[in-house]
Amino acid sequence: MKRGLEQLGFHTGRSETPIIPVKTGDMVNTFKATVKLQEEGVFVNPIIPPAVPKGGCLIRISLMATHTAEHIDFALSKLEKVGLNLGIL
Repeated sequence: MKRGLEQLGFHTGRSETPIIPVKTGDMVNTFKATVKLQEEGVFVNPIIPPAVPKGGCLIRISLMATHTAEHIDFALSKLEKVGLNLGIL
């Protein structure tokens, strides 16, 4: 997932855990991305100030051992669609 996100052009930081941060910038884009991804069938968590610095908002993607390659490919395609739509990519 992390490699796929980075190949698409998302900024994921140094995460090396099953929880991957994806930088979205401001709160508006963060909440729009969260809602649009949910509508597309992908659940993510929005992370906004004060948990992160102003302008450093992100969505958090959590993976589990039960996620298959097909799940990851599906999520990546939806993340790309939403990222392009919102100008995150």
